Amino acid sequence: MDEPDSDHHKPDRSWQQANEARLRGVAQRWATSRETTLFSEEWGRYYVAVTREGRRLVLWMLDAAVANTDWIQSAMDLREPLRLQSSYTQAMVLSLLWQPLPKTVFLSGLGGGCLATTLHHHLTRARFVCVEVAAPVVTAASRYFGFQPDERLSVKISDIRDFLEQDADDYDLMLLDVFCDHGVSPEHATTPDFLTLCRSRIRDGGLLAMNLGNRDPAFAGVVKTLCHLFPTVYSCRGRGSTTVFFATGQRPLSPRQLEEASTELEQRHDLLFPLSPWVARLEQLQPPSSDQEGDREGAPYQDS
Repeated sequence: MDEPDSDHHKPDRSWQQANEARLRGVAQRWATSRETTLFSEEWGRYYVAVTREGRRLVLWMLDAAVANTDWIQSAMDLREPLRLQSSYTQAMVLSLLWQPLPKTVFLSGLGGGCLATTLHHHLTRARFVCVEVAAPVVTAASRYFGFQPDERLSVKISDIRDFLEQDADDYDLMLLDVFCDHGVSPEHATTPDFLTLCRSRIRDGGLLAMNLGNRDPAFAGVVKTLCHLFPTVYSCRGRGSTTVFFATGQRPLSPRQLEEASTELEQRHDLLFPLSPWVARLEQLQPPSSDQEGDREGAPYQDS
């Protein structure tokens, strides 16, 4: 791997300045709007809606058959549009502890595009592919949240499984956040064969991060499958109703290595939130801690 401070990996500061100014302009437009419901469009049995809640913009996917919901799909701080708001999106940034300089990143689903936009802003040498099944979600993300595809950032409207079955690319990072209402992922996006498909699209030494509702019926099965497919698996319980799992072919990182990597990450990127609270929530699931006594150096496994 090239040194992190080599010219090839230095962020494009001029582009970042222009991008931040653009995002602040988008946020200011909605911060001064008198409307509170900015967007609503039907998609199947759901309504995709964008509302302004004080100084936040919120994306909802509302089940038309249910009277109420408190399940927010995405949120943006109108004062700091690059500061991730959702608990799980902040936790998912820990993916960069194992892959600090990814070349290719896959994200699904999109939501307001906040995680994709933030990573795209900081990782100016990486290529991003976003997949979202609901066209109104892409419209909302682009129109209200500042999500903007370019030569490094593409978006495909497709079911994630259909896309991966036809996709020939592989990725350094694969970030999965596939939900509708009520914190439950589609069943076909949690099965062992789907996770095996995801594993086949990850490069050696790459990483899969998956956000999963704590009450999802598939929760225990997903954990079991991830531990079967990957030699190293961590969980990170969010402050809300989900847990993020990190699965990789690399060896586990010791607490000291995690702390050092998070410090380096914060020095490299102005993330606008601390990583240490999330590092403290990491729990190693696979392999069990007692199996690591001989080797804690973090070198990649040779995948079988």
